[in-house]
Amino acid sequence: MDYIQALLRKYPNRIKYGLIALDIIAMIVAIKTYVNYISIETAIEDATLEQQTKTDELYFTQNFLVNYEKSEYAKYFLEHENNMLLDNEYIIKFEEMYQKQQSNTWNITTPFVDYTDKNVNSPQESWKKFILDKIK
Repeated sequence: MDYIQALLRKYPNRIKYGLIALDIIAMIVAIKTYVNYISIETAIEDATLEQQTKTDELYFTQNFLVNYEKSEYAKYFLEHENNMLLDNEYIIKFEEMYQKQQSNTWNITTPFVDYTDKNVNSPQESWKKFILDKIK
């Protein structure tokens, strides 16, 4: 014990800096350990979630999809999912109607009123002139 006290009295600064260095190293090791622990925990959670989704997908396939594909309406539904038409179905195109509406919109003309006046010098005067024309 006397030997340790002698070292502490002889080299106090070196021992303080050494302990600080050891604390920093211990802190780095603790942080690495904690980060490793958290990454392991998230990997376990992700694996269980993926396992649950795979089992749900398997249960869906076994309990619903197989029965759906074996049913008599399967061909009807699959054809509609793949955009295939049945015998009594047709595609209706609205191109002509759209072209007529578009051509009619160009024929509409609106009267254009020119409110620019050479005698007006400021925006306030032009605004007053516009209001007076609307009142008349």
